[in-house]
Amino acid sequence: MGGITRHILGLSDWLRAHGHDVTLAGTADVWAGPETEPAFLDLPTRFVAGDGGGIANRLRHTAAAAWHLRRWLSANRVDLIHCHESAPALVANIARMGQGIPLAITYHGSEPERIAAFGRIAAKCDLVITPSHRSAEDLATIGNVPREKLKVIGLGVSPPPDDSAADIARLRAQLLGNGDRVVVTLARLLHQKGIDILIDCVAQMKQTHPGYRFVVAGDGPDEAKLRAMAQDRGLGEHLNFIGRTDQPIRHLRAADLFLLTSRWEALPFTIAEAFQTGTPAVATACSGVVELIDDTVGAVVPIGDVVAICAAVAEILSNDDRRLHLAANALERSREDRFDPDWVHRQFEKTYYELAGR
Repeated sequence: MGGITRHILGLSDWLRAHGHDVTLAGTADVWAGPETEPAFLDLPTRFVAGDGGGIANRLRHTAAAAWHLRRWLSANRVDLIHCHESAPALVANIARMGQGIPLAITYHGSEPERIAAFGRIAAKCDLVITPSHRSAEDLATIGNVPREKLKVIGLGVSPPPDDSAADIARLRAQLLGNGDRVVVTLARLLHQKGIDILIDCVAQMKQTHPGYRFVVAGDGPDEAKLRAMAQDRGLGEHLNFIGRTDQPIRHLRAADLFLLTSRWEALPFTIAEAFQTGTPAVATACSGVVELIDDTVGAVVPIGDVVAICAAVAEILSNDDRRLHLAANALERSREDRFDPDWVHRQFEKTYYELAGR
């Protein structure tokens, strides 16, 4: 499950547990729909953006979604609307016209060339929330969102489940095979996550560090293409795509290092989860990544720089004393308030009260 989805569900569950009424709306998916949410409001927001095809079709879905939402809002008085992404915000902005309902939007990061377009929609909302200070700066300078409309609120990460030492050891042995180090990546398999860059890194390190084993957990639209790419490069036992897993934390505990080669991010859940398991992290310098990682818990490297990524991975994995020191620091960092779901969700609750009161 992607980070945006997990954030929406975690925040919704917390709000409901604290006496608030939350209705989820959007295009039904496996994680939320009429089957899982009795009050779910099904809107074709997914087809307002790129999945809608041509501009005429996207405009038709925009009009349909706004009309359905406006009818629902007329029958169900709400204190505010919180959108996650620009397409739902476009729909909500049309639907709420003349109704005086405050609208917040969260920016979860995007490719740099889309920031300006996002900013044009976000600027029409009452509040723009983002988990990263770097992302907020991008929205102000590139997206032209007024600074007074911007607010940074982090993402709470649920406490990790328990794993027995035997289960971790069993998984590690499986992932390691005949290698000597395990590097894990948790990511959706799409262009944003830079798995093609990771493949280039594995191909280089296969020659310089043949005992390293790289594991990618996750699925996505580019899975078949990436698997074929790895096969064409002859990576075999050096790179293992294991698909979707319901034990991401156990995989992090079984690893020596967490690696993220994304082209863009806001504030990745997976880095905080790596910290929770005491796993050092190497990641590319995308917005909020640099707010999470420094040289006391891992390394930040330039986006797309295969040589720098390989050097950082090798530097940590070749020095066990340093790696264990980084691991202890990472575990300590995971205990900061900014990763505590209860603390973070209270910031959202306070923000909602302020927005609704206005």
